[in-house]
Amino acid sequence: MVFAAGESKVPVEERNLGMVFQSYAIWPHMSIEANVAYGLKVRRRPRAEIERRVRDALALVRLSGYEKRLPGQLSGGQMQRVVLARAIAYDPQILLLDEPLANLDAHLREEMRQELKRIQRETGTTMIAVTHDQSEALALSDQILVMDSGKILQRGAPQEIWQRPSVATVARFLGGVNELAAVLRDGHLVVEGVGPLPAGAPTANGDAAVIFRPTDVVLEPVGADPGWRGTVLLTQFLGQSVQYLVRCGGFEIKVEMPASGQVLREGDLACVRVAPEAIMVYEAGATT
Repeated sequence: MVFAAGESKVPVEERNLGMVFQSYAIWPHMSIEANVAYGLKVRRRPRAEIERRVRDALALVRLSGYEKRLPGQLSGGQMQRVVLARAIAYDPQILLLDEPLANLDAHLREEMRQELKRIQRETGTTMIAVTHDQSEALALSDQILVMDSGKILQRGAPQEIWQRPSVATVARFLGGVNELAAVLRDGHLVVEGVGPLPAGAPTANGDAAVIFRPTDVVLEPVGADPGWRGTVLLTQFLGQSVQYLVRCGGFEIKVEMPASGQVLREGDLACVRVAPEAIMVYEAGATT
């Protein structure tokens, strides 16, 4: 057998890896107890050890008492816990998770994020999770690797990735950003049809992508304050916050602000202001 450079020569079944698939991959005809015990039986562990490990794994995911139930009797969140219990029952060195929360609704995703974090802390198991959900990545991780087409764009702690995206692709991955094209004129970046960047904002040596988050935008009625001028296209009241879509020149800018102040109406003229320190600038041609 020929191995590529860096490839492991250890057979897959002997690598002691745990796997949580995007789909539950639970045998529907087997009890929860049998599903969790499967990996241990394949490894030919003694019966007493299997019983103990299954009991401990189900207790860890808070499913004690569900041993005899069938998967069809469980909720989506409970089935995901079964998958976790099966994966950790044989004490893997590394646990791989492929979009582990993708099949859950919003409430269950939040609950299972907390459970995954708790289980990792209690077991000390190294977990590697693949996800396209930026909030999931930020909430679960001690370290994040942002990848594009197999290439690592940035590696760092969640706070570092959030505060200092190294390239525009990383900033886009973190979700919901505004991106405007700016041109360099007389040493200043200017957004066509909108205006120059505020004083103190980052600059570039040429045309650039200007990126900022909706939560970093302040939207006010048109007045004497400096800022970009625009028209409110859409207003969505969400209780604690209000989301706006504002037309500025040829761009539509997303805004999210606390609902405690004045709520602008669709069609209102507005002043858009972004703090200089909240603006990220990436030179054209180097934005990926």
